[in-house]
Amino acid sequence: MWTNAFARFLGAAIIVGISILLTNCKSMSASAGDPRAMTASLSDMRLLVPCADHFNQDTECHWDKSLLQTEDPRWKMKKELVRTFAGNPAKLYDVTLHVRGVVEPKNYTGGVVQFDHFQTGGEAVKNDYNVYSLTVSDPTATYVMNRNEEKVGHYTFIIDYRVTIPIRGGAKLTMGSYDSNDVAIANHEHHVVNGLESLQQPFDGQFFDVQVESIKVKN
Repeated sequence: MWTNAFARFLGAAIIVGISILLTNCKSMSASAGDPRAMTASLSDMRLLVPCADHFNQDTECHWDKSLLQTEDPRWKMKKELVRTFAGNPAKLYDVTLHVRGVVEPKNYTGGVVQFDHFQTGGEAVKNDYNVYSLTVSDPTATYVMNRNEEKVGHYTFIIDYRVTIPIRGGAKLTMGSYDSNDVAIANHEHHVVNGLESLQQPFDGQFFDVQVESIKVKN
């Protein structure tokens, strides 16, 4: 009697355990392909790089001292934001991003210019103007956000465009702002970017903002 009761108890426990395991697996599988989860994993992607004191008739400023660092000798100002894309690692997605901000110009050599201020790859020209980029780990790519065809100078401009890039589920995205010195071009023309009500503008400094607009499995 006791042996039969124990056997029934053990059998029931195994069934419950398998049921829980299957439920968890289904939940993990669903979340890996859930558009809401994927979009949420790339939310709040905004880099603010504020000014401190202004000079040269307010056209330039020093970066806020909290932005300065010494760990990476390539850059005096380095600010990064890292996200992990919550898609299915077995799948590649076309992710459409809305890129907006106020930035200073930067020239590049090489790379593939897709349009206006956006290009894939290339090398930044060595000068005192800063870099805004988005790096994806898989497929490996670096996207430049403030490419400028014209000569660099003491001005900033608005970026406001949409791009579609491939991202594999589980890939890491690094949103970065980098400068080899501690001087920036101030937003002395008081640019205001439409559609960013959560940010007080005109912003005293520079920034760029990336928002997901759509995610589709890549054919």
